[in-house]
Amino acid sequence: MNILANISSTHSQDLPIDPVREKERLESLQSYDVLDTGQEKEFDDLTRLAAEFCDAPAAMVNLIDEHRQWTKSVYGRDENAGRELPRNESICRYTIYEPDYLEVQDLSADSRFNRLSYVNGYPNLRYYLGVPLKDNRGNGIGALCVLDTKPRSMSEQQIRQLFTIASQVMARLDLHRRNDELIKLNEHKVTLMQMLSHDMRSPINGVIGMSSILADEIDDEDHREMVSILEQSAIQLNQMVDEIMNYSLIETNGFQLQKEATDISETVDNIEKLYKPFSKAKGIGLSVQNDIEAAVFVDKNKFEQILGNLISNALKFTREGGHVNASLALQRKQDGGHVLKLDVEDNGIGMEAEKASALFDESSKLSRSGTSGEKGTGLGLSIIKYFVDLHAGNIEVKSWPGKGTVFTVTIPVAIA
Repeated sequence: MNILANISSTHSQDLPIDPVREKERLESLQSYDVLDTGQEKEFDDLTRLAAEFCDAPAAMVNLIDEHRQWTKSVYGRDENAGRELPRNESICRYTIYEPDYLEVQDLSADSRFNRLSYVNGYPNLRYYLGVPLKDNRGNGIGALCVLDTKPRSMSEQQIRQLFTIASQVMARLDLHRRNDELIKLNEHKVTLMQMLSHDMRSPINGVIGMSSILADEIDDEDHREMVSILEQSAIQLNQMVDEIMNYSLIETNGFQLQKEATDISETVDNIEKLYKPFSKAKGIGLSVQNDIEAAVFVDKNKFEQILGNLISNALKFTREGGHVNASLALQRKQDGGHVLKLDVEDNGIGMEAEKASALFDESSKLSRSGTSGEKGTGLGLSIIKYFVDLHAGNIEVKSWPGKGTVFTVTIPVAIA
């Protein structure tokens, strides 16, 4: 029965309001950030339940703003009907100040309401029962109400049920507010982590750059070795900062894929400049073979971290005299698309199959010292997997104790 399709009125009647309490009440209502939001099934289910329990043709969840009544949920009304009503035409504006509930058995016999258009005209409402929706400080921000077109009353059991449903409405509103607060907190955390990451990387990269220049200019072998150690330490620190910052952003869902046309040869050059000094200092051969000539669409920064972290990891677990070989190639799929294939292979210390299978398990966060005592956060590989997953790619590892390890990454790409 469509009894609420055309509610309107020009009636106005003063209702004494404490301005201090009203200010607090309105601030509370605004804190829920729910006004003018869309329909939500959780609320609609509760209004339907209220109508069914009370055997009433209509039920509503109304919120009372400064100058209007706004309906969050309604049962028994045309969905296209308006969801706003001037506050001075609302019955629920009385309910929010009730210590218990407001029941009007015959609206046409009540001087407060008998001149309302929806009482003395269509849909000719006669019955109203409203339970205030109160926050934890007792402020009534709205009401859950049931309506009928004939005079009647409700049993004590029905009224109790309405209170129970009203408490569920408030629980949903509280959850809505907490979710909003968490979203805002996460956004703030993401911004802070990005600022910290930038501010920490700048001086570290300065140390790496100056160390590289000094190493080329110093003739004394002992001093050159000291500068090399400084450079290695700065590179390791830079990677640890990357891992910690990246993990924090992953935890707050702060990453979004930003694909752009990327020259893979430029990425390879950057990685070689960063890790060649480290491999030289450890006495490890480092080779990066790039067979991709065309630019491809990937997230440039994240792909550079994938390649860099895998090479860094391989260098970490390879002894002096060993080698680390990386290769990049473009493969055509049967459907005509392309896949970027990256292999990073070393002849380092390797590991058992069980340990290899747990490398990408975030919960394990396994951190091992490298062959020269290098330290890490234990987060690098789980972050790499996250970045690969963002690209809808795949990463696999094969390892043999005492013989080495091979990481294989495949990422579907479009050619620029």
